[in-house]
Formats: sequence, structure tokens, C-alpha cells
Amino acid sequence: MAPRKRPFTDREPDHPDDVFVARTLEFSEWARQNTQILVVFGIVVVLLVGGALYYATYREDLRQQAAVGLERIHQTLGVGEVEAARAELVTYLDRFGGTSEAGEARLLLGQLYLQSGQAPLAVDVLGPTAENLREPIGVQAAMLLAKAHEELGDPAEAERLYLAVADRAELDFQITAALADAARLRQRDGDRQGAADLYRRILDRLEADAEDRGLYEMRLQEVLTEAAD
Repeated sequence: MAPRKRPFTDREPDHPDDVFVARTLEFSEWARQNTQILVVFGIVVVLLVGGALYYATYREDLRQQAAVGLERIHQTLGVGEVEAARAELVTYLDRFGGTSEAGEARLLLGQLYLQSGQAPLAVDVLGPTAENLREPIGVQAAMLLAKAHEELGDPAEAERLYLAVADRAELDFQITAALADAARLRQRDGDRQGAADLYRRILDRLEADAEDRGLYEMRLQEVLTEAAD
């Protein structure tokens, strides 16, 4: 028997074009039956996009206001109005505490508090900025915070902060300064061997021809002499 011929068709079943047309028709029918859902969805999308744009604009405006406000405070300090600048910084942080400029404002206010003998207030204002030791301003805040704890009679916390800076800071001069301050505290409190260990850490980091190498060699020798007595 001769083989039966397959009926001729323009396209194979399930041809991609047929599938696309069929699904387009299905979606059109679904959309017709669910018009209200689509309208609500469209409104939600518009609100979300509009809200995101508004928030981005608001944040940029706030950042610009924060930058201008901080510059004005620097100008106030520049003419010697320390009390006024301190009050302005407190108000500034209430308004712009969430901006990128807040760290610099906290650092500045902490310095002013320390200069006026208000170490407890310095501790409060410097704390948030001092937590981020990967940023230079965080390192500066931590060093000031350590000095505030020294003034409050808490050398253990001050040493902890100095050593944290030494372990996590990225700039060599900051690491050296932190180790030197921690060594100073240990030497003052009678832990001469501990102080010597820190001076050795400093010397291990310094080049042989470093300008301040002689200073730390002298301090190491001094503390070793004290330990031998």
C-alpha cells in the first residue's frame, strides 16, 4: 500500500508565531476581564516611581543644605565665635544628623567639647562617628574619643580605642600615633613591658631612614631602662 501523504498546512503545529498570537489573545482577554486590577497596578507603579524620584530629590537638597550649613559654622569659628559655633553644631546635628556631613560636624563638636573641658558630652557626640574605623574621619573621632576617656579617668577604654585604631586604620601615620598613645598609657600605668612591645611594633613598621625612627628608639630605650630598675 502506498504511504499516506501528510495533509498540507502552512505551519507546523505549535509554530512560534502561532503560540505568540495565541498567548497575546489570551492576555488581551485576561486584561479585558481584569481591567480594574491593571489600573490599580499602574497607579501603584506610578506612585512608587514618583516616590523614589521625590525621595532622591529630597536627599540631594538636604545634602546641599547640610554642606552649606557646615560651611557657615566653619565661618563662625573662623571669627572666634566658639560658643555660637557650638550651639549651631548642636542644632545642625538635630537637623542633618543623617547626612554624610554629620561625621565632620560630630568631630568638630567633639573637639569643642574637649577644649572646654566637657569630656562626657564629647563621648556622647563622638561615639557614632568613631564606630567606622575604615574611614579617616572615623579614625579621627576614635582618637578624640580615646582622649575624652583619658580625661574621664578611664585609661582602659582609652587604650582599647587606641589599639582598635592601630589594628583597623589604613594610614601609616594614624597607626603610629595610635600605638604611641597606647604605649604612653601603658608606661604611665607602670606596664613598661607592654609599652615596650608597642614601641617595637612602631619600629617594625618604620623604614630604617624614617624621620621619627630615632624618637621611638629613644622611647623604647627609656621604657626598657625603667623596667630594669
